[in-house]
Amino acid sequence: MGNHDIFFKKILDVEGHAEELVRSSLPPAILEGLDLSTLEEEKGSFLGEELSEYFSDLLYTCQFKGSEIRIALLFEHKSYVDHDMLFKILLYMASQWERCRKQEIEKTPIIPIVIYHGERKWQPGLLSDYFKDLPPMIKPFIPDSEYVFVDLSSWQDEDIKDKLFVMVSMKFCMLIFKNIFDPEKLRDNIKEYFELASSLFEDEDGLKIIKNAIEYIFKSTDLQPEYVAETIGSVSLKGKELAMTTAERLMSEGVYSEKYQTIMSLREFNMKPEDIAKATRLTPEKVKEVLAAGDKGLDLLIGKDATKH
Repeated sequence: MGNHDIFFKKILDVEGHAEELVRSSLPPAILEGLDLSTLEEEKGSFLGEELSEYFSDLLYTCQFKGSEIRIALLFEHKSYVDHDMLFKILLYMASQWERCRKQEIEKTPIIPIVIYHGERKWQPGLLSDYFKDLPPMIKPFIPDSEYVFVDLSSWQDEDIKDKLFVMVSMKFCMLIFKNIFDPEKLRDNIKEYFELASSLFEDEDGLKIIKNAIEYIFKSTDLQPEYVAETIGSVSLKGKELAMTTAERLMSEGVYSEKYQTIMSLREFNMKPEDIAKATRLTPEKVKEVLAAGDKGLDLLIGKDATKH
């Protein structure tokens, strides 16, 4: 499971966040029919080996008002364009309903919600769109399964802060999640994001959310730990300490070492810095700096002054 999937799961692990995401994602007509007080996660994995490769298994159920119908909400996150998404969703739903059949329990309608925050434009269509030159009399035989598509790039930061969410923790997490592929914007606004989340520094649950966000930033961008720690430190000394201890732990786990080794290995294949940057999720400028620093490149990646060695 990648860094983005892990952080998305951690976002929904926080009490109240799933309901916030449902409210911001579903059409009003569907929302009006849901009793969100009954929203609960389906614990345990129901995925087989094949489907676990594609899905995070974030399945929630919710009672539909005035009826005995329970609606299943499948949250799925994507950081890249996946043209096979509709086929995978169809597989997932069929797998769930087959499980219900075997266990002789009532089948539940499933509303898939795909949260996308990748760099490329993605305009998902219908399943039938994938079949070229489809005669009209054949089209009814294609199960045109739909899903709710949420493109975070279409959301403005101000909407996240003022309109879409109520919980401070959800606003903070979604701002980080939305802008993770824009390191320059993240760098320029990181202080503002942590100021917004200043109340989270006051208790253990809040500090856990802060820690998860810091780790996600370190693993997914080239923002230097010392810069992140100093910036957060201007908001909270606890935050600065947490950033530094997180960076030290990641260093011991080899996160930065792995990036450095990847850069040096790809150089041997005469790859351009721009191509290496894409493979390592760094900026081309940072890759060039690391290459120029040679055996001191690892120190540069983790924010140390390579000239001191």
